[in-house]
Amino acid sequence: MKKQLILLLLFAAVLGTASAQKVIVRTYIEKTHMSPKTGTSIGFENQFQWEYGAFFQEASLMESFMMSEEDKESLPHQYEKEFAGIYFAVPVVSREQIVLKANVRTGVSNGENFVITPSLLADYKPMKHVRIGMGVGSRAFRPTLQASVSFAF
Repeated sequence: MKKQLILLLLFAAVLGTASAQKVIVRTYIEKTHMSPKTGTSIGFENQFQWEYGAFFQEASLMESFMMSEEDKESLPHQYEKEFAGIYFAVPVVSREQIVLKANVRTGVSNGENFVITPSLLADYKPMKHVRIGMGVGSRAFRPTLQASVSFAF
């Protein structure tokens, strides 16, 4: 799994250097119907504010302690230990300090399940290189909430 993530990041880096204006590093927490997940993404944003890159997300420590191994085994398709893949985001509304983007993440969950997760994310830029974000999405036809902090260079 680590090898695949490194290959995805290298692929994103090669594509991004050709047309990117900014590198965006984001850390986020996503509340799903099961429990919170924490994640990190590295992406590129071009002059049209299209963003694309790679991400890695895993179950929070709280979930790992709260669920027994029997619960995890009885819900193999619902329990998500890790989720890694690529993403892209397209601006829907763009103002000077606020950007609303349609985001799609696609990748592999637990090394075996293919997952596509759409979401709508809003970023507020209080400073030049810092963004604070929040959004709503869908995972397995259930709503999710997301909060993030990102740095754009």
